[in-house]
Amino acid sequence: MADMYHDQPAKPTLGQEADTTPAPDKEAPAVEMRPQGETVPPEREEGTVPAAAAEDESAPTAISLESESAGPRDVSDAAAAGAEHRKLPDQAVTVEHLLLRQPQPPLDTESLAVRERLSRLRTDATTLLTDLYWRAISLEEAARRLVPLLDFSPLPQWASLVAAQLYEIDRAGILVPVWRMLIERTEPQEQGALQGGNPAETPLGKARRLAVLMLGNYRDPELTALLGRLALDARLSFYAAQALLRQNTLLARQTLVRALKEAEGWARIDLLEACLKLKQSGFFDLLLAVGLERITGLEAYVAPSLYSAIPLETYLNPPPEVTLPPKLVQHAALICYYVFLESIRHANAHPEQPPIAFDRELQPLAQALFTSARRYGGWQQVVALHQLALLLGRYWAGIARGLIREPRIVHMVASCLPLMPEIEPWMNGPARDILLAALQVQDERAWSPIVRTLLDLRELRLATPLLDVLAKARRLESIEEAQRLALACEALAALGEGRALEAYRRLLREVVAFQDRTLLAQRAEPLPPEDEHVPGSILAVAVLRALAQLATREGLDLVAQACHDFDPVVREAALETLMKLDAHGEQRLSRMLMREALSDQAPGVAALACHLAAQYHDRESLPALRYLLQSRPSVREAAAAALAQLEQAVA
Repeated sequence: MADMYHDQPAKPTLGQEADTTPAPDKEAPAVEMRPQGETVPPEREEGTVPAAAAEDESAPTAISLESESAGPRDVSDAAAAGAEHRKLPDQAVTVEHLLLRQPQPPLDTESLAVRERLSRLRTDATTLLTDLYWRAISLEEAARRLVPLLDFSPLPQWASLVAAQLYEIDRAGILVPVWRMLIERTEPQEQGALQGGNPAETPLGKARRLAVLMLGNYRDPELTALLGRLALDARLSFYAAQALLRQNTLLARQTLVRALKEAEGWARIDLLEACLKLKQSGFFDLLLAVGLERITGLEAYVAPSLYSAIPLETYLNPPPEVTLPPKLVQHAALICYYVFLESIRHANAHPEQPPIAFDRELQPLAQALFTSARRYGGWQQVVALHQLALLLGRYWAGIARGLIREPRIVHMVASCLPLMPEIEPWMNGPARDILLAALQVQDERAWSPIVRTLLDLRELRLATPLLDVLAKARRLESIEEAQRLALACEALAALGEGRALEAYRRLLREVVAFQDRTLLAQRAEPLPPEDEHVPGSILAVAVLRALAQLATREGLDLVAQACHDFDPVVREAALETLMKLDAHGEQRLSRMLMREALSDQAPGVAALACHLAAQYHDRESLPALRYLLQSRPSVREAAAAALAQLEQAVA
C-alpha cells in the first residue's frame, strides 16, 4: 500500500444518540375528565382505538415522493404565530443538537430520587389538571404553573419518561390548549444569555420542548399540521419529529415527509433521522436525494444514519438495465466520503473504538465504489475512494504492528486489500484528471473535498487553478466565500508555491482592505459572528498562517500591518506568524511589534507578546512585563513565565 494512505490528523467525533426511553410507571393515575362543550382529540385508550390508529406500523404508506419544491406548506393559526418567534443564534441551535447526540446514561427508574421526583410531578400535575377542568385557573395560569413543574435536567434523559407520566394523567387531552400556549411563548429574557449555551436547558425552553412532545400523544389532524410546522423550526424540530412518529398515522407520516422536503439545516437532519426510523425501504430514494441538500456544513452528522440504513452498493453500481438519477449515485458516494472521513478522525482520537465505517461489510462497498468511479467518473466517487484508501491504510498499519486484533476488523480490512493494486494506479492517473476537471466547475460543495484530496496526493497542477481563484477575488460576500479563499491560501502554502506571496499581498490589500480596518478602534474582544468584518478576519488569519507555512521573511511587512488590525483574532494570528518568520527577533521591526503588543488590551494578544519577549530574550521588555504582572490579572501567568525566562537569561 502506498505511503500516501497513512494516518491523518483528527478531531474527536460525537457519539450516537442514546436510547433513553424508560418504561412508563404503571401506577400513574389517569384523570379522565372532559370539560363541558370542549371537543377532545381522539386518544389512545384501551378498547377505544381510533380508526387512524388501527394502521399496521410495518405497512408501507402511500406518500408522494415528488421533488423538494412540491407540496404546500400546511400552517395553522397557532403555527403561524409560532413562526414569528425570534430565531436563536445558529451557534446555540448547534450546541443543543450536538448535546442531543451525545450518549446519555439511562435513568435509574427504580432509584428513590427518581421515583420521588415523578411522584411529585404526578401529584402537582393532577392538581393543576383538576383546577383547570373546574375552571379554577385560567389557561395562562396553568401554563405559568407548568413551567417549574417541567424543569427536569438533563432534558434528553427525562423527556420520554416525563411525557409518558403526563399522558397517563391526561389521556383526555385537557392540557392540549396549555401545551399550545407554551409552544407559542418566546424566551426574550433568556436569549441574551444563550450565546454558545444550550437553549433547551432553560426552564421555559424545557417546557416548550416537552409541550411539543406531548402533542404527539393525541391523533388530531390539527395537531399534526401544527407539528409539521414546528418541525421546520430547528429549535423544536427534534421533538416535533418524535411527536409525529408517536402519532403513527398516515397523515403524520405524510406530514413528516412533506416537512423533510421543506426543512433546512438541523431541522432537516432531525426529520431525516425520524423518517429512517420508519424503516420503509420505499423511502430510500427520497431520503438519499434530499439527505445532503440544504445542510451545508452538517453533512457529517447525517451521513452515518444514511450509511447504516441504506444499501449504498445498489446505488453506487446499479445493474446495467437500471437507470438511476445521477443525484442518487453522487449522494451515495458522498455519504461514503463523509463516513470514511469521520471514521479516520474517530480512529485517531479513539483507537480503542471501531468507527462507524465498520458497521457494515466493507468489501462489497469498496468494490461498488471503485466500479462506480470508473463507470461514472464523478469527483464524488474519487474523493470517497481516497478516504477509503486512507482508512484501510490506517488500520492495516495497526494490524501489521499488532495493535489491532479484533477479528471482524482484521477480516474486513484484509478482504479489501486485494483491490488496492488496482485502486492505487487509477488514483495516480485518471482520478487526478477527474478532480482537476471538476475543480473548474462552479460547485461549492466540490471545492473543499477536491482541494484537500489533491493536496493529499501532492498534485502540483493544483497550484494554477488555486492562483486563478485568488486572482479573481474582488470582495467578500459571505463567510463561505472567505472559507473558500482561505482553503486556497492554505493549499498553496502546503504545496510550497512561491508565486502565492503576491496573491496573498493583493488579498490583504484589496479584498480584506487592511488599511481601512486599521483605522477602526482596536477591540479587546473577538467580533460577534454577525459582524460584517468577520469574513475579512477569516481570510486575513488564513493568509497569515499561510505566510508562516511558507516561512519567507518577505511577508514581514504584511505581518506588521496585521499587528495593527482592529480584530484581536487577527492580531493574535499575526504574532503567531511573527514567532515563526523571525523566531530569534533578528529584525528590528519584529521587536518593535512585540513591544507594542505588550500593551494590547486583548488578553490573548498581550499573552502572546509575553511569550515572544521571552523567545527573543528582549531585556528592554522587562519593565513592561513587570507592569503587566502587577496590573493585568488576565495575563499575569504569561508575564510571570516570561519574566522568569528573561531574568534567568540575564543572570
